Amino acid sequence: MSKLKVSTREIGSVCVFDLEGDPTQESLQEIAWKIQRNIRRHRLQRVILNLQRLPSLDPLGVRKLLAACIRPQKSLIFGASRNVTTFLESTYLPHNVKICQSEKEVAEDLGPFLLEKEKEKTFPMETSKQGSVHPGHEVERRRSKRMHVALPIDFKIFVENGKTPIETRAIATNISEGGLFAEYIDLEAAQKIEALVNPAGLKVSIHVFPSANFPEEYQLDGKINRIELRKKQLGLAVEFQAA
Repeated sequence: MSKLKVSTREIGSVCVFDLEGDPTQESLQEIAWKIQRNIRRHRLQRVILNLQRLPSLDPLGVRKLLAACIRPQKSLIFGASRNVTTFLESTYLPHNVKICQSEKEVAEDLGPFLLEKEKEKTFPMETSKQGSVHPGHEVERRRSKRMHVALPIDFKIFVENGKTPIETRAIATNISEGGLFAEYIDLEAAQKIEALVNPAGLKVSIHVFPSANFPEEYQLDGKINRIELRKKQLGLAVEFQAA
């Protein structure tokens, strides 16, 4: 039996609490206190409670965790099992707590708070070598305009040696003519990406879901530019490619 533990990561200004292990009432109470102290100390206003690696949780345990998430302006519960979800749907939830079953729901609820504003993610565009282009103009072409968005997307990554493609879902938080940068909430999906050997250059098929920013669906081709791991939060940079 593995002891229950909690770890934290950040997506934009949102704090994610990842719970993992076999819970007891005593360990759940301890973890709930840790979450509460973290929320108060850092004055967190938006949090995600990720329960996808919690094998079981009884109603009393759910209530202890809910009590820890009342203080923020908005708390989302992600990755809950069917039994936990059924209980949550049949009980009273504080107005600031919501169950999210998918990245699409998370993106809709948290939107701009998922965006990284401290630095820009750059995606240089390939430029044609034909013709005479002024060096300064070429630099401007490579500085494609970036949009800060929160778009749920599907990735299909074509690994080498004819293996079955890896399919994952993430949230794009930065997009331009050159490419996009996506953040992973799902720990299982992030683990698949992190396990890739020499991922740079692997071909990717991208499905962009409809949203307020992009009312139509898009299917795009790309290649992996890089993988970023920042304090346990995994992000994926993809450069667009001509079809």
